[in-house]
Amino acid sequence: MSYDTWQGLGDECLNCHSDIDKMKSLGYPQFITSREDIEKQTKHKNIHCQDCHLGDARAKDKDKAHKGMLKAFFVSHKGTALTREDINYKKSLLPEGKDYIRMMLPIDDESKADSKHPEVRNVLWHDRDRDSFNFSPEIVKKTCGKSNCHPQELKQFNKTIMGTNFRQRTMQTWLQPYGPHNCGPSFADTPVQKELKKIGFDFKNTEKIQKEINLPFSHEQAKNKQRFCNVCHAGCLDCHYEPNKKEGVHNFVKKPSSMSCAGYGRGTSICHPGAMQSRRGETYIGGDYSIPTGMEPDSHYKKGIHCIDCHHTGREGMGDMVRKAGCQDCHVEIEEAHSKSIHKNLDCATCHVNELRGYQLIVWGPGYVAEQKNPFKKYSLYYGIQSPPILMKDKKGKWMPIKVMPHTLGNFSKDVPPSGTIKYRWDDYSTRDAYYILGTFETGSNNKHLLWLDLQQASHPYGKARKCASCHAKSQEMRSKWEYMDDQGTKEPFVGSYKVIADQKGLIVRDFIHSKIKVAEGYKLEDFASWIFFKDKWVINSEDFHIKTEKRKYDKYLEMSNNIDLQIKRLDKTLKNKDKKTIKRYKELRGIALHNQDEGLKLLPKYSDKDGALK
Repeated sequence: MSYDTWQGLGDECLNCHSDIDKMKSLGYPQFITSREDIEKQTKHKNIHCQDCHLGDARAKDKDKAHKGMLKAFFVSHKGTALTREDINYKKSLLPEGKDYIRMMLPIDDESKADSKHPEVRNVLWHDRDRDSFNFSPEIVKKTCGKSNCHPQELKQFNKTIMGTNFRQRTMQTWLQPYGPHNCGPSFADTPVQKELKKIGFDFKNTEKIQKEINLPFSHEQAKNKQRFCNVCHAGCLDCHYEPNKKEGVHNFVKKPSSMSCAGYGRGTSICHPGAMQSRRGETYIGGDYSIPTGMEPDSHYKKGIHCIDCHHTGREGMGDMVRKAGCQDCHVEIEEAHSKSIHKNLDCATCHVNELRGYQLIVWGPGYVAEQKNPFKKYSLYYGIQSPPILMKDKKGKWMPIKVMPHTLGNFSKDVPPSGTIKYRWDDYSTRDAYYILGTFETGSNNKHLLWLDLQQASHPYGKARKCASCHAKSQEMRSKWEYMDDQGTKEPFVGSYKVIADQKGLIVRDFIHSKIKVAEGYKLEDFASWIFFKDKWVINSEDFHIKTEKRKYDKYLEMSNNIDLQIKRLDKTLKNKDKKTIKRYKELRGIALHNQDEGLKLLPKYSDKDGALK
């Protein structure tokens, strides 16, 4: 018998943790468990504690048994890993309170479930490295990915875009290999790998970034930035571990829920809350999982459809999530009708996404990161709502909704010309995110400022279609209203807004207004609100955003659409006593009619009697 096999046969963990009296006497009744509990919750038969947590399962002494044991840990605002002991937290880590996006954060006041511990920013599971906060393939080789568990899945995951963190690690500097990005470059991460093997810190990018700015940028400052970036990116447990009070603290799931995709209540910067809710301004779950809160959930989520039902696993296996969901998988008739309609060059989100929230402005400037000075503080908490979304043609000529977001980066040392045309970050069309560089400009402080517009593709939340007039006008108009909520830069929050006009001449962001700003001691406006000095710079004049409309044709189809709406309202009222087969057939017909007016006006009369009721 090998040493590893012998070591794995120990069961002292459960001898202790299943002893109710002993656990109570030690002051840890919340950690009482049994083999039956663990197998039921994990859905893994014959699982041992050390299979997931490591440690020494044969040791009878607590300290020896727990040596090298893997546990969830907390991320502090200082960018350090905190243990339960550090914050004196003895409760089981389970959802608490009604602030759902923070429900897993430890509470500070037993009487108030939404009173979260002030030192804790996020919760990370135990497949993460405690220094860099990266997903650790070395840890997982010993746990989830060991030979008798899920080695093939780990091997697959380590080669995917998600597992290798390919997109973030590709961004070397503010300008290379493509233009600036809302998230910034990969400040101190390891280079791109075809298969994830190495994690930690690497300073090749740091040294390149140092040459782009006129402020010092140390390795320690780069590490502080990188740690918080790494919090966002997923590992095995981020998807498949969902502890809750009903199914237990060891609850594992084969199929991740939408809550897992949204970080499962571990803060606003884990998994998709960062990229989806803050950057793109979208939501799927709605409510607390939107910023500002209260956004309407996606219509599919309301019907119990989860992210992974549409964004399923691709050819590369575990972690290869299909980015582009195909509506035709469910809406066959609608897709076919749409493909033959006058709106065939619009993607579905163009009509069905009505507002976008999250960041409305971004300023990169001097401030504090991990409670230490840093030239790259991201002043992003200009939280607000922009509606209706501006529509733009992608490089294949398909209209899509976008989130228009002004960005400035201070203390840039190089002269950068305008990009001339809208640029897409990925030539292979794997994303449709775009940007436009306005160039570098100077003001009273912080040297040159690099200005660009992020033009983020929006795909959620789906709802009722927007009004025809919001598209078919001389120009597209969008208003963004926001509140500055960052705890740096000002003595108190302030509010503001801007307008976006898009037409055949291009796109312009204008009419910036704001309430009084009380600058905090040690800060300048250029640090956190440099856009104030560049209100006339946000112009793209190389693209045509005009949605061409022939008035006669528009009036014709608007009348047809109104006619269809009236017929459908009458038919809807007659569904009450119809059988399931008839109702299903009608819903298919209804979908066709709403997405192809020419077909709709031919079909609806065939299924209506003389009184307008469904046959």
